[in-house]
Amino acid sequence: MKKYFLIAQLLCVVVVSSFAQQWAQVGAVGDWKNTIDVVSMNGSFYSLEADGTLFKTDKNGTFNQIGERGFFENADFLVALDGELWTIEGGSLYRSNVKSLVWERVGKEGDWANTVAMVGLNGKLYTIETDGTLYETYKNGTWRQVGGAGEFGNVFMLEAMDNHLWTVENGTLYKNSVSSMTWEQVGAVADWEHTVAMVADGSYLWSIESDGTLFRTDKSGRFEKFGERGLLSEVSMIVALDKVLYAVENGTLYKKK
Repeated sequence: MKKYFLIAQLLCVVVVSSFAQQWAQVGAVGDWKNTIDVVSMNGSFYSLEADGTLFKTDKNGTFNQIGERGFFENADFLVALDGELWTIEGGSLYRSNVKSLVWERVGKEGDWANTVAMVGLNGKLYTIETDGTLYETYKNGTWRQVGGAGEFGNVFMLEAMDNHLWTVENGTLYKNSVSSMTWEQVGAVADWEHTVAMVADGSYLWSIESDGTLFRTDKSGRFEKFGERGLLSEVSMIVALDKVLYAVENGTLYKKK
């Protein structure tokens, strides 16, 4: 029994040492323990806590509260677009100016009640509804359906990169052109079947699989593993800022070295 206990201890030390060699802590331990969503914008992070409070954090981990505590308690989505934060609250779309702290509804009340995914791309918002239909929304709140009804019904993850929408559908990665309404498979079928998190960073997609393994994929679908398998098994979210990957693990923010 002692032998197996010592082996387990040794393996734990190896994993912790490997993580420390590849990732650097940002800010204090536990600063992010209540965070439920985060986006990057204009060189900073904007994060929502479980009680609906918004925070702005710089690259060194220094943070300050934005607005009143709990102001965003009804926000279901958080997207950065052209220097503003966009949220869906109670089925309606809102834009928030983080400098002036002005918050206003955009479009008709309840128009986004069926939204299940949202990203920003080239000055517009793209949303997918529960029936798999894709919509394009301008910043004045006007919108239009893109493609056929239900065309994105199998989408599990949605990201925006390089003027395209990138989706994971039934474990396979796809690149979608909104302007031409064409799509193409990227990489092999089922390459992404174990993916649980994905974020765009410049010309790459970072992703984490269910066992905690980190991958980076280029626009052609070529991927490479970073670090040991399972190294990020305790990570709850990832976000990219200025071509650096950040991760929240056990309530603490880290950046990739």
